[in-house]
Amino acid sequence: MTKKKGSGLRISLTEWFSGVGNALKKLKKEQSFMSAAVPHIGKKENKETMLVDISSISVAKGAGVVLLILLLFYFLYNISGILLIFFISFLFAGALDPVIDKMEEWKLPRPLSMLFVYVLLFIFMGFFVTQVVTLLADQVIGIAQSVGHFVSDGGNAWLANLPFGRQLQPYFEQFAATVDVQAAAAQLQNAFQILSTQLVSLSFGLFNFLIVLVLTFFMVVEEKSIEGFFQAIFPARYGEYISTRMVAVKDQIGLWLRGQLLLSIIAGVISYIVLAPMGVNYALTLAFIAGIAMVVPVVGRFFAWVVTFPIVFNQSPSLALWMSIFYLIIQQFENNLIVPYVMNKAVGLNPIVIIFALMVGGQYLGVLGFILAIPIATTLAIFIRDFAKKGKM
Repeated sequence: MTKKKGSGLRISLTEWFSGVGNALKKLKKEQSFMSAAVPHIGKKENKETMLVDISSISVAKGAGVVLLILLLFYFLYNISGILLIFFISFLFAGALDPVIDKMEEWKLPRPLSMLFVYVLLFIFMGFFVTQVVTLLADQVIGIAQSVGHFVSDGGNAWLANLPFGRQLQPYFEQFAATVDVQAAAAQLQNAFQILSTQLVSLSFGLFNFLIVLVLTFFMVVEEKSIEGFFQAIFPARYGEYISTRMVAVKDQIGLWLRGQLLLSIIAGVISYIVLAPMGVNYALTLAFIAGIAMVVPVVGRFFAWVVTFPIVFNQSPSLALWMSIFYLIIQQFENNLIVPYVMNKAVGLNPIVIIFALMVGGQYLGVLGFILAIPIATTLAIFIRDFAKKGKM
């Protein structure tokens, strides 16, 4: 019994020590596994912290860039009037550069050539003021004086010459009885005064006009002045590219302005061909007005009609009606055929793009948008073509 008990106790102690040893080995393995796992978890946490830090920096940088862009647009909006003066000077410089280059080939200095061009400009402006403005003022007075005569007498005679005029005559007489002639004349005169005020404000005032002349003079006389300007305000890596592109823009816009001059000549000649055979008084001056109005694309012919209609109406109401019909036909012909064709040849833009640009410009900026739509579209087209070429490369 004793022997069996001793051997049984010995076996149980051996098993116990063996179990303790196995347990210690297992514990060491778990500790080594945990020690290997803990640094990995720490690295993961550090990586997540770094990602959070990097994303925060990116968001801050993005917000800063957006803020700078908004501030830039706000600044440009506040100086939009100044930018417009520089842009108009840029347009004139682009148009005059080839002329001055040609005169320089004739051994004329550039400053002297520009002075000669300015003398011609002032002669033209003098003719405009003495002929057109004086004509309009005289006609406004004549219209105001003849409104009462037309309503009481001339209206019936005019209606009698129209189809269904006799049927309309009783209604016209009833309408004429309710018309306050003096008030109508005063309102008409006031409307022309407002129109003249708007025309004066549209010219930016005498001071701004002189600034445009001075800026244009220096842009043309000082060769490579535009390149130097853009190289000075932009970093070196972009300055050379932008300066060369802006020279291309200036040349292209110069072509546009010369194309616009051609359109004005065409509009003036067509208007004279229509008005002179009809026996309209002041046909040459009215044709001149039509040519000037074509500076505003699409609606230029309408502006010419607004000025021409009361003058012709004062001469003969039936003649004014025929003139209006012819002007409507000419406007459709000009807007849908002549303007897109000439502008396509001048600036190399598709006629559809030109019409789209005119519609967008008119929608957002009105008359000024019509005038600046094609130059802005031309500028954008030059840079878009460059980016398209880089994309293909």
